[in-house]
Amino acid sequence: MVDMDGYARVRLLVWVGLGVLALGAGPGMLARQQGQQQTPQQTQTQTQAQAQEAQSPPPRPVNESDDPLLKRFVWRSIGPAVMGGRVDDIAVDESNPSVIYVGYATGGIWKTSNNGTTWSPIFDEYPVSSIGDIDLAPSNPNIIYVGTGEANNRQSSSFGGGIYKSTDGGRKFEYVGLKETQSIGKVVVHPKDPNIVYVAAAGHLFGPNPERGVYKTTDGGKTWTNTKFIDNDTGFIDLVMHPTDPNTLFAASYQRRRQPWGFNGGGPGSGIWRTSDAGKTWTRVTGNGLPANAVIGRIGLGYSRSKPHIIYAQIEVGPSGGTGAGVNDDGTLVQPGQGRGGGGRGQAAPPDPTKSGVWRSDDGGKSWKFMSNNNNRPMYYSNIRVDATNPDIVYTTGASAYKSVDGGKTFRAFDEAPRGGPSHSDHHALWINPRNSQHLVIGNDGGLDVSYDQGETWEELSLSPLGQFYAISVDMRKPYYVCGGLQDNGSWCGPSAVRTAAGIVNTDWYRIGGGDGFYTANDPRDWTVGYSESQDGNTNRYDLRTGQTRSIRPSPPFAAPPPPPGEEAAPAGRGAAPQPGVTPQPGAAPTPPATAGGRGGRGAGPGNIVPPPPPGTNYRFFWSTPFMLSHHDPSTVYLGGDRLFKSTTRGDTWTASPDLTRNIGRNDRPIMGVEGTAPMASKHDGAASYSNIVTIGESPLVPGIVWVGTNDGNVQVSRDGTATWKNVTENIKGVPSETHVSRVEPSAFDPGTCYVSFDAHRSDDHKPYVFVTRDFGQSWNSIAANLPEGNVNVIKEDSRNRSLLYLGTEYALYISLTGGKDWKRFMSGLPSVRIDDILVHPRDNDLIVGTHGRSIYIIDDITPLQQWSDAVTANDAHLFEVRKATAWANDIMKANGLGADKHFRAVNPQGGTAISYYLKAAATGDVKITITDSTGRVIREMDGAKETGLNRVQWNLAPTTLLGGRGFGGRGGRGGGRGVPFVTPNAVDPGTYVVKLAVGGKELTTTVQVEADDFR
Repeated sequence: MVDMDGYARVRLLVWVGLGVLALGAGPGMLARQQGQQQTPQQTQTQTQAQAQEAQSPPPRPVNESDDPLLKRFVWRSIGPAVMGGRVDDIAVDESNPSVIYVGYATGGIWKTSNNGTTWSPIFDEYPVSSIGDIDLAPSNPNIIYVGTGEANNRQSSSFGGGIYKSTDGGRKFEYVGLKETQSIGKVVVHPKDPNIVYVAAAGHLFGPNPERGVYKTTDGGKTWTNTKFIDNDTGFIDLVMHPTDPNTLFAASYQRRRQPWGFNGGGPGSGIWRTSDAGKTWTRVTGNGLPANAVIGRIGLGYSRSKPHIIYAQIEVGPSGGTGAGVNDDGTLVQPGQGRGGGGRGQAAPPDPTKSGVWRSDDGGKSWKFMSNNNNRPMYYSNIRVDATNPDIVYTTGASAYKSVDGGKTFRAFDEAPRGGPSHSDHHALWINPRNSQHLVIGNDGGLDVSYDQGETWEELSLSPLGQFYAISVDMRKPYYVCGGLQDNGSWCGPSAVRTAAGIVNTDWYRIGGGDGFYTANDPRDWTVGYSESQDGNTNRYDLRTGQTRSIRPSPPFAAPPPPPGEEAAPAGRGAAPQPGVTPQPGAAPTPPATAGGRGGRGAGPGNIVPPPPPGTNYRFFWSTPFMLSHHDPSTVYLGGDRLFKSTTRGDTWTASPDLTRNIGRNDRPIMGVEGTAPMASKHDGAASYSNIVTIGESPLVPGIVWVGTNDGNVQVSRDGTATWKNVTENIKGVPSETHVSRVEPSAFDPGTCYVSFDAHRSDDHKPYVFVTRDFGQSWNSIAANLPEGNVNVIKEDSRNRSLLYLGTEYALYISLTGGKDWKRFMSGLPSVRIDDILVHPRDNDLIVGTHGRSIYIIDDITPLQQWSDAVTANDAHLFEVRKATAWANDIMKANGLGADKHFRAVNPQGGTAISYYLKAAATGDVKITITDSTGRVIREMDGAKETGLNRVQWNLAPTTLLGGRGFGGRGGRGGGRGVPFVTPNAVDPGTYVVKLAVGGKELTTTVQVEADDFR
């Protein structure tokens, strides 16, 4: 168990600029700039305040490292919170609705005790961050059961690790079993006995496993019994308890499987089950009005509290093409001129009880009546909720959320309300206040919204940094900006720091792309020019000066196919109504390029491939299409489809390589025993194509050396500027065939060296696979070493230290100082979260990660790690070179009027610069740091920490201390929240200064350059 008492909970209003030096082992002192005057009374008062401050150590960061070399480096979040991550569940204390718990798909659990004014993360130090369901014990709401692992079945879903329990309102949790369930749809606690709990376990998404079914504990989680098991392919997705008879429950079984190439979302195992003896026996509910189709998919259940004999079921019925898949309902792939394909998009046709929709029982489940075809993208949503006082008011979730006031016969979408509905689409969770039906809380892919008038108007709560980033990039402004693409939230850019004490706020971020955001890039020569990409290769180049965005998606010549009968050309639109563009498999139609506004609309065009490909050529693009700018010429762009596209004109025209994949068709292979060509429920949902390039790397050292990796397991290298290619896959031993290549990372130090990571979780294999070659792929060695279980998403080599590697997995970030011989967790200040991208700023040497669930984090100034070598540890003490410092000015235009607490603010980095040194053993005497100017005049003296390992003191660039005496150094790296203010208006003059470290009778020196801020 992890005790939350040891550190302050995260508060989303974080003020910086307090003028306090970062605190370390020694006391800290307030600093003032030269020339300030004080009375003796002021001096005495401040001295007392300083003494009190010195006795209060800074808050302990989450996942704090005890490694003497790493513990001084602490991550800080820069947000954004302007868009949230996918919400999976909302649990509210019904006796006190101001207490709300929200479970996120990849962002852990957040709690508010003041109706959403402030929020605290309460699950940051546990092994997993994916939450499936939360339930509070009705008899004691401080008892909380958490089922980890979202059950939303999408291609980017993460995994859980069983059930966790809290008995103190979330201050601490303990693991209580069911780890291998991996995804949990529902947790239900007995209304009177909190030791009795039922769990609907969906089981592994990407493979068969026996740990799925309806589990029950009667001893608070010490032991579990699987009360209903069907088979290794079928778990349970929903579970509801009779409002007055806790021995009666209904459960929804769900047979589904996702594979690397597609999805089968149903089968004969799916259905509705009932127990009237508290789970001792279960009976399948069939007939009597329920659909009889052999293919049943996901089912959502809802009980009426006011009339418990009324039950609702939202049922996925029959085969269909999944959203964005380009698949027809008969299982065939979309062909030229046929339209988009995919099912579950509204109810334009007359109501049809043989299709997916809503059923209602008025006699406790004995008989059922079809009500409507309301069921939007069932494999992803399928939640139905009933008002606690009126059984005819029913809500369903989906791309839009819907409300019925006539028992499910008709529905109106929330976004049809006069003011437009919640802040985002794609709704997965809904809570209705049982004591006030006007009060709704809804969770979606954009975060959380609240209504106090039953959905007519909404308040957006953009307070928590929960963005699900896939990839990030940086520009060369000062301070630099970080850009990136997010799940269902487009692509955004925001500052790493701002010239104001207020910190980074939501309005500092701006949007550069739509759709599901993925890769971004920034021209290092001109920060106003950048690139973004949304699903299936829809890549754009934008110019911030002109406000123009241009599609640069590689496209062959194409003619405009006629619309299908009765269908007009689809315009681009808002929200989730336009379905993702279909990128065809072999034999399907070419896809026209898209503009930044969306993918709607048909037309003809000459294409932009040189030379033009033969007629009928089709390209396949991965959902998250990789692209990059050349290290050697930023006008050169590489972009991956089934082949590698190269442009020397910033994307205006392209050349194309041969197909570099294995060219495996999505319908070539069976899923759960069903032939690949056969119809399936929600077939291939979200997977528009397969056999694609998914990672690209160009050698930073030698132009013309390019590596690619594919999602069907190929690793290929070109040594002649992409003219020819060599497949080196067979030389990599120890990784299963056709495993998704998550990253290729060419070395900056040797042209033949490249690092490669594989991600096998799509084959239900969570081992870490990481390799390195020193000879252009002729031979490979595993460097997984001591990495624990967890699929690897990214590996990054440091650009200044060939032995320094960074690695991100599904659960954590790791660092190696030995070139991969061993790995260490590098997590101080970073919550347990999926790491999808890593980079080091090329100028400032900050380490930056894009997390898929907690937005963006930075460690400021990793130069000591970049200088690390065996020579450092050979000495008793070592003083590292100091990073150039900027005396940041105050930007009055950044001042804002945000007050009170209901705002997001991220902390700035600490101002000045960090002075870092290594001690082989703890110092027995004083550690003194002296800074002198070019004439030898002492500018500043500070006391440093004496601890073994790497120590850091933050110099705020001030020439004197507040009281005319010595300042005290500190750890630095606390993210600035209680450290040196970022803005340093009265710093020393620009120039070069000498830094001297005196310890153990030795003196070590280096220099630091201070530059003025020239932002105006």
